[in-house]
Amino acid sequence: MLNIDILGGVGEYGRNCFYIENRGQAILLDCGIMKNAEKTPPNLAPAHIKKLQAVFISHSHIDHVGALPLLKKMGYSGQVLMSHRTAQQLQQPIPNLHTFHPDSIGKWIKVNDCIAFQWGYSGHLIGSVWYKIQFFDEVLFFSGDYVADSYLLKATLPEEDGTVYDVAFIDSGHIEKCIDNLEVLQQLAAFIKAQPNHAFIFPSSFSGKTVDMISYLSEHTSRAIHVDTKLQNLLEQYDEDPDNLWPSKKVLPLRHQHLADSDHMLYFFMEQNDARLEELVKKYPTAIVIQTGYAHSSLKRKDLNRPVTEFFYKTHPDYRDLMKLSQCIHARKTIYFHSTHTNLATTLKREEINYG
Repeated sequence: MLNIDILGGVGEYGRNCFYIENRGQAILLDCGIMKNAEKTPPNLAPAHIKKLQAVFISHSHIDHVGALPLLKKMGYSGQVLMSHRTAQQLQQPIPNLHTFHPDSIGKWIKVNDCIAFQWGYSGHLIGSVWYKIQFFDEVLFFSGDYVADSYLLKATLPEEDGTVYDVAFIDSGHIEKCIDNLEVLQQLAAFIKAQPNHAFIFPSSFSGKTVDMISYLSEHTSRAIHVDTKLQNLLEQYDEDPDNLWPSKKVLPLRHQHLADSDHMLYFFMEQNDARLEELVKKYPTAIVIQTGYAHSSLKRKDLNRPVTEFFYKTHPDYRDLMKLSQCIHARKTIYFHSTHTNLATTLKREEINYG
């Protein structure tokens, strides 16, 4: 019988970490911290470490991997499993790291005599994955962060083989919304075309969303696009992992990205770089700032003195995605995570959904 400890991530937006014990052995699904000033860690205890056999990591964002150093500090020396691309994105070395490559997708990979898994693409970030895990006689599903309709990145599901999962952990990060990502991209391109005399400033995350937007706008507007260094590195990873993309998609070379700064250019930079935001806002007084997700601290400031226009692009399942995903994954018990709108007792009430 499975014993599950939610160490973070349920009823909150961050520090995803789920402990599952079975017959005296245990696994961990992600090991993240909160994206707050305190970097709040998950509720790991020495008792968890004693039984831990394997840690499954879905992708490289800090709310999924930020507490891995804490695991090491607490004495964990077992396997840490993730995709080869996720491993390359990490900022620190991980002891006993075990990676898997695209040619193993859909195949059973043995961890030990009690644990085996399959994996597939989750569409959230290049290299991000979901897991189907055989743990003794029980079967688990862990979606990781999941995007059903990324413009570029594949989102797959386990093969339909009649499996009834004993428990499924499913991302509910945008359950309060109903959004079509392609429509958002189309509306964004139309808005930019209607503002020919303005530059556009995009505070951006290290995520699939950012590359989707850069690629779509490169195809559907004539604007030159400037991408700061760290995000250029993200774009390069797409060329190296074509199996992670939909077959008909590829990242086009950026037009004129090395041209001098311009009053009409599209600027993409890391959203945590407040200094860069202030520099661009000062340099281009007529530029329009585009917010594509939940506003980060700089965009919430009243002294930005600049119009901020929202085009919300999903990086998690919305309500319709979540219902479809839950129906596809037949589970005796489902735990929804990554949202303040869901907890262990309930999912979102229908009247709370934003259909805009």
